[in-house]
Amino acid sequence: MVGFGMMDGYGYGMMGYGGGMFFGLLFWIVIIVLAYFLIKSLIEKNKTSGVEGKSALDIAKERYAKGEITKEELEEIKKNVI
Repeated sequence: MVGFGMMDGYGYGMMGYGGGMFFGLLFWIVIIVLAYFLIKSLIEKNKTSGVEGKSALDIAKERYAKGEITKEELEEIKKNVI
C-alpha cells in the first residue's frame, strides 16, 4: 500500500473507466444533436426561400410585366393553367 494511496495504482482517480466513457458518450450525443438541428435548419431555410405561395399564373404575370415573356406566351400559359 505504500505509494499507491486511494487510487490503488490505476491512475484514473475518481473518474475510473465509467466517467471517461460517460463524457465520451455525452460528447458524441451533443455533436449528433447539433448536427441534426443544423441540417433541419438548413432544410427549413431552403423550403422558405422559394416562390412558395405564388401560383403559376401570378409568376407568369410577373414575367410578362418584366418583359421576359410575350403576350402570346402569357395567353398560352393561361390556357394551360386553367
